[in-house]
Amino acid sequence: MTEDIYPMPSFVTLIASDLEASSAFYQGALGFKHIFTMPGPGGQPALVHLRWVKYADLLIVRARTTETLAGPKGTGVSLNFNLSDRFGGDIEAFAAQAREKGASVVGPVAQPWNVREVTVTDPDGYRLVFTVPINTGLGFDKVIERAMNAEGKT
Repeated sequence: MTEDIYPMPSFVTLIASDLEASSAFYQGALGFKHIFTMPGPGGQPALVHLRWVKYADLLIVRARTTETLAGPKGTGVSLNFNLSDRFGGDIEAFAAQAREKGASVVGPVAQPWNVREVTVTDPDGYRLVFTVPINTGLGFDKVIERAMNAEGKT
């Protein structure tokens, strides 16, 4: 099946130290779909377009200079993906697959904002958070109330 190419209203671009290894990680460990690979100078891949679900696209690229980026990537930033439409919404199965494929995984952890989440760190240190709702029938006011109560218990 060919995936649609469409104007993306928003997307993330990550610089990867090893484009091929990162692409394999995202596809094998996390279940992203490969959309296309764009060749660069000398025919080596310069960009890989991956997709979680429609409108949740991720581009991974080589650094644009010969310098390497020092330090942890994306400090203080996480990329968030809803798991409801993937893995049958089974966050345990997703976490198990990611661990089985060698990913660094934390969780699942229940959060007061009404989700269970799994945090995965990719080979370059970028953090991805995958979530599923805990109670889809819970109203927004109740979520806020629970979050405020949970914060007071720390």
